Amino acid sequence: MKFLLVLGTIVIIGGAWFVFSGNDTPSDGNQVMMESQNAATEKTKTIDVTKPIPTGMYTIDTAKSVVNWAAKKPLIDGYINSGTLRVTAGTITIATNATQGSFTIDMNTLDVGLTAKKPGQEGKLEEHLKTERFFDVAKFPTATFVITQVTPVATPTTDQTHTLTGDLTMKGVKHTVTFPAVVYAENGTLFARATTEIDRTKWGITAGSKNFFENLGDNMIDDMIGLSITLEAKQQ
Repeated sequence: MKFLLVLGTIVIIGGAWFVFSGNDTPSDGNQVMMESQNAATEKTKTIDVTKPIPTGMYTIDTAKSVVNWAAKKPLIDGYINSGTLRVTAGTITIATNATQGSFTIDMNTLDVGLTAKKPGQEGKLEEHLKTERFFDVAKFPTATFVITQVTPVATPTTDQTHTLTGDLTMKGVKHTVTFPAVVYAENGTLFARATTEIDRTKWGITAGSKNFFENLGDNMIDDMIGLSITLEAKQQ
């Protein structure tokens, strides 16, 4: 059976100021924005997601792998910022009974796209997010995700072929997260796509959180961060 799957970068709009996986899904308003952005950037291609993925080791292609993030101040209409982080290393091993792997994110590559509410201030925002108040990049220059389990779903769809579980370490804090993913292989290349959200405060990123500070007003930042992970890996 073949499914029409979307290939390419998918930017989702979730909660607060940053990056990486979780269990929640975007709200309806965020979903609309996600679909609007996708329409302008995605390619479509028919692939067979039911075809078994060849076993072996796959090395992540860092030029084609990226983490997109999106964050918002919920009390300011339209105040959503987004950007990217680069994947700098990683491998995935596909075995008959198990899949394992890991990849590294270079926090120094944190990039902010065009800011609708503060045009021209992208560089300042990037510097702000790298400070101790947020991701403390000087002290924690990388984040890592270690894949511990990849489980095929009974009926693969365009939205999910597998459930992925792993340990995300950021700012020296590790938490296990689980989220839906699309994983398949074609011509010696492994492709993985996932969209999800995380609660940034679990990793000690509490700046602007209403659950940690009072009287924030319009400076309140949503605790949830929207993420889109795109990985490509070449079989060795």
